[in-house]
Amino acid sequence: MKIAKLIPTAVSALFILTSFSCQSSKELEETLETMESEDANSGAETESAKETVSFEEEEELQKEADSIERLDFKEIWGYVMGGREHEFSAKFPITDVGYFCDAVNTFSEMPQVPPRSKFFKDYKGRVHLTTSVDSKSQTHLLLQPDLPLRDRIIKQMVKAAETYDGLQIDWESVPKEDDENFWEFLKKLKEELKGKPLSMAIPARTKTLQRDAYNYEKLSAIADRIIIMAYDEHWSTSKPGAIASTDWCRRIAEYTKTQIPAEKLVMGLSLYGRTWMSAPVKAQAWYNSGIERIKREQNVTEVQRDSYGTPHFTFKEEVTITGWYDDIESLKIRCKMYGDVGIEKIAFWRVGFEDPEFWKYLGIKK
Repeated sequence: MKIAKLIPTAVSALFILTSFSCQSSKELEETLETMESEDANSGAETESAKETVSFEEEEELQKEADSIERLDFKEIWGYVMGGREHEFSAKFPITDVGYFCDAVNTFSEMPQVPPRSKFFKDYKGRVHLTTSVDSKSQTHLLLQPDLPLRDRIIKQMVKAAETYDGLQIDWESVPKEDDENFWEFLKKLKEELKGKPLSMAIPARTKTLQRDAYNYEKLSAIADRIIIMAYDEHWSTSKPGAIASTDWCRRIAEYTKTQIPAEKLVMGLSLYGRTWMSAPVKAQAWYNSGIERIKREQNVTEVQRDSYGTPHFTFKEEVTITGWYDDIESLKIRCKMYGDVGIEKIAFWRVGFEDPEFWKYLGIKK
């Protein structure tokens, strides 16, 4: 039986919109909106897998998952979100924590960061302070060698990481035109860390792009660990599908192994699910002609006005919600696939999203 046939569970439900003005379903968390631009998937084509399997195939998948009692890795990373520290336990089989603090602020400065001991005093593993920048234009400015911003943010990041075991760069909006500046920035940061581990979280690729700030070979020559974000195969504005189908992840792993040394490579897995809404009328801005067309198509006969004369109307509409997610079964099979292709280190985004029972199937190699 091929693991390729595993498709994380899909669920559908029908909802009724009670108002034209209601907003589309809120995403699980705004922080999940990682790299949803065209650049995000420009090196990792999505997998065109079957959306359902037969009953017999499903039984085979269940048998395979049930046969997996424990999966051991040399390193298991788990990301912990600032403000959600209570979702982490020192008892989890995690060797490294990526502590995701607030992003670089509006003034291109590091936010204030609590010392490691505040939330991880009893944890015996390594904790890496993880930094991010939300804006592509801000990222561009921070990387310019002729501006004082670059050296200032390097000093601030090194200072913020003083009580931590390492520093991680999760800058997901680096323009390809800033590739050389990005690599130079990382080299200078590495020097200033004076031996403290530097890790990076970077987008998934299945091939080498002609020009890419996240060039795997270049980055692995600088950083101590490279975490590949092998998820968001389908995202909030794409068609519905697996967050990370196992065949897609295998292709990423096989390519990545040719570019990054095994001792530095960490394959990232997602623990969250996502929903998509399908409706004839979307929640968005409209031309007046569009509003009038909607009224005709939906047989809107009553238009009301507020005290200032602004018109509004309401109608009901059937909406289909499709959800894709991973559970213990699909995660066990994906982790096994990584082990089978020689991956020794994995990471999870993020602690708190998972079924807590999943951790009992993971172990750390001695």
